[in-house]
Amino acid sequence: AAMGVPECWLFDPKGDAYPRGTPRLQGLRLAGGEYEPLDSRIEGGLRLIRSEALCLDIRIDGELLRFRDPATGRDVRHRPEAETRIAALEAALRQSGVSAPP
Repeated sequence: AAMGVPECWLFDPKGDAYPRGTPRLQGLRLAGGEYEPLDSRIEGGLRLIRSEALCLDIRIDGELLRFRDPATGRDVRHRPEAETRIAALEAALRQSGVSAPP
């Protein structure tokens, strides 16, 4: 807080680091020199917290965090997901006879 960090996030991937009943994901916003909890909402059965600093919605997906662009409603892909998608697109291009850029 003394450094002016606008948001702080606490995530317990396995659900065993905090006392029972404590949410596994907590977002905190700096207000008046102290951190206060960010509001969460339920959407499509999922608990989301909006990060104003990142302009993203954040939720738990198993033991991972998911980031969603509220403007498009799409999840931001994790690196392995992006690499898999790129490999599939490159394979499709090769099959069609088009070479992928280097």
